[in-house]
Amino acid sequence: MQDMAIHRDRREIRDILTLIGQFDDTICEIASQEKRQQDAAAEALKELSGRALGEILRGMDVENINRDRLGLRVASLRAAGIENMEQLCALSVDQINDIKGIGDEAAWLIYTLAGRIRQEAGTGLRVRVSLDDRSNAATSLLLTAKAAMETQSAVRAAQEIYAEYHDALRAAYTAAKPAAGGLRWIFTSAEKKKEAMDAALYLYGLLTGDYGDRVRAAMDAYDARALSDSEHVWEDFQKNSAAYYAQLDRLDRAVGARIDNSYSGLPEELVRAVEMQALYLDSLRAVLRPYQDFGARYILRQGKVLLGDEMGLGKTVQAIAAMVSLRAMGAAHFMVVCPASVLVNWVREIQKFSELPVTVIRGGKLSAVMDWREHGGAAVTTYESISRFALPEDFRFAMLIADEAHYAKNPAAIRTQALLRLRRKAERVLFMTGTPLENRVDEMCFLVSCLRADIAGEIREMKYISSAPQFRERLAPVYLRRTREDVLTELPALIEKEEWCEPGPEEWKQYALSVAAENFMAMRQVSWDVGDLTKSSKARRLLELCRDAKEDGRKVIVFSYFRETLRAVQELLGKRALAPITGSVSPERRQEIVDAFGASEDGTVLICQVQAGGTGLNIQAASMIVFCEPQIKPSVESQAISRAYRMGQLRSVLVYRLLCDNTVDERILELLREKQDIFDSFAEESAVGSEYMKAEKSIAAIIQMEKARIEAGDTPPLRA
Repeated sequence: MQDMAIHRDRREIRDILTLIGQFDDTICEIASQEKRQQDAAAEALKELSGRALGEILRGMDVENINRDRLGLRVASLRAAGIENMEQLCALSVDQINDIKGIGDEAAWLIYTLAGRIRQEAGTGLRVRVSLDDRSNAATSLLLTAKAAMETQSAVRAAQEIYAEYHDALRAAYTAAKPAAGGLRWIFTSAEKKKEAMDAALYLYGLLTGDYGDRVRAAMDAYDARALSDSEHVWEDFQKNSAAYYAQLDRLDRAVGARIDNSYSGLPEELVRAVEMQALYLDSLRAVLRPYQDFGARYILRQGKVLLGDEMGLGKTVQAIAAMVSLRAMGAAHFMVVCPASVLVNWVREIQKFSELPVTVIRGGKLSAVMDWREHGGAAVTTYESISRFALPEDFRFAMLIADEAHYAKNPAAIRTQALLRLRRKAERVLFMTGTPLENRVDEMCFLVSCLRADIAGEIREMKYISSAPQFRERLAPVYLRRTREDVLTELPALIEKEEWCEPGPEEWKQYALSVAAENFMAMRQVSWDVGDLTKSSKARRLLELCRDAKEDGRKVIVFSYFRETLRAVQELLGKRALAPITGSVSPERRQEIVDAFGASEDGTVLICQVQAGGTGLNIQAASMIVFCEPQIKPSVESQAISRAYRMGQLRSVLVYRLLCDNTVDERILELLREKQDIFDSFAEESAVGSEYMKAEKSIAAIIQMEKARIEAGDTPPLRA
């Protein structure tokens, strides 16, 4: 618009002022969403925290008021119907004083002590969102998190626009207003008229320039948000829980609802240095939780480290995040060394969470080594394989990851020597183990010496005080271990993981026979139906999980649909397992077994048929659950999980699903994700009509798919 045009058309100036006002109001509205979301989250968190605190106090007997042995008359409180601390904390001092047998002084003392106990119980209390609690407050919190995720980019853009333009825009708007016409313009001085016209031209320039483009983009991004209702937000939460937990953590921090102790034991200067480490995760297909983000930065910042996070805390995704970030900075080659039983898991996890090409190196297969050297990406190999191939003297790669690094604890072992040779070719080295090493100081010293000889020398002389803070502080530059207590405020109480096993020749042969016979139920027992369990990949992985559970102080429930599988598991575990609970076991006997399980030592295993153990039992003593095969009715699996994952469970519950790669296990999971309702119908005895027919057709399609693949000579891809 030219200057003369503005003089001729004051209506156009009014239109400019109207549009500028609308733009600024909209940007203010979008920019303020973050504060509104925080307020909504604070309100929901307050209600959920209050309920959680009430639950804790409800579980505390009123006798706690006498914990300091003050001789207060608890009997009088009980006579008045006060049985727990929640009831007592709800009373005013006058109400306590009105209770028969309690005088003025005692009433004030009881009131004060009750308040102190309530405060202590609420200190450090953190709220978790659980599928078992779909209250209005929990739903509101999820809807707020969903809105925050959907509007994050638009809100950030609006806040930047507001900070950059708002003050100048409002000043120009006020200055330009007389130019829109009216009596005020007639009495305006020439100087003010020029100022108004200049301001109008400035505003027009904003609308047609960068400001206008940015405002429209922010408005479009905000309007594109997906609105969600109460039902669908829970469905989305189930599918994308990691993203929700990360967003809830940000909201928690914003409203001051947490005390972060994830870095307890680390020197402050190290924490600051790690937090300043750049992390490039644009191509990572996962949302890291804050402690995982810190772990990935720690790996990159320190260069040669031992990550000892407790099982279930996501060591693998932290390692993948470090590789992804290094690749973004130009690194090309990475190598993962792991036990054979988790090789398939590593391959799948890397493919799932990153864009890194994966090469599997078995034995001394030179073609695979050459392919990796030529094309880069992540080479995944085993401890048994690394002594069978050699890399050129001048070849270097970006990062070596040794999973279950305690496999190399013996300095004289061939696998250890081979790992140390690889270590010398890697710019960065990450050892990983979930096994607690604090009580195995010699083993820890050796692993640390492979990474930082200087620190290893110092801690050898300090090992007599291995539990002291100064010992942990000296280890801090090379050893990072977080337990569930350290990060419990950030963790969902339920952690689920697919454990992929690679079928061996015997398993594959038996599976092929089941497929040829078109026996769907026999196909589902893949790996467990071999005569010799030493040749079962699922059996080997179950033994490792049970070993880890014992070291981690956990008890285990193993579920299967098939009694034959339960017998195989009992044979495998021997004295570690109690008598199995099946449909033929009476309710009284079931409870006896559960009681014995509760009184047993860590590492004990309870074996249950999923239909029998999934209902009517309270098995809170267990904090690890293993499914021997995927269940075709998801609700049955959910019921089984809820036996341990229920009110009163004090630990995070780990759920593992044992799955055979490239078999019916994989096909069932694929179909479950697409047509969960069909499988529910198939497994429901009362299913009739079209839904049942759909289910039968889906099962038949799986059988024919597997039959055609096997007849074509297809074998598991990692053996090809």
